[in-house]
Amino acid sequence: MFGKNYRQRVRHQRLMALASILVSPFEQPAVPADLVALAFARRLEVTEEEAARYLDAALVARGERLPRPAGVDELPEPDTETEAAAAADVEAAPVS
Repeated sequence: MFGKNYRQRVRHQRLMALASILVSPFEQPAVPADLVALAFARRLEVTEEEAARYLDAALVARGERLPRPAGVDELPEPDTETEAAAAADVEAAPVS
């Protein structure tokens, strides 16, 4: 009766709504198994990997930042030598 795109959109909206329920600044952080269990209760199938992505999306939609992986303090510095070499190549290119 309904097309595949419609079913995918409805499933996505339902999983995002469930993830949003679990993501709360006042509760302990939700884990993917929480969303898998809640989705199962609502007759939805979801893998833990997919559940993790929905929980991340719900956090970002709420305006929060994703936690950085352990051991990552800052973003990597840009490689200035590579950028300088690329700029020199562009400047040295013949103009026709």
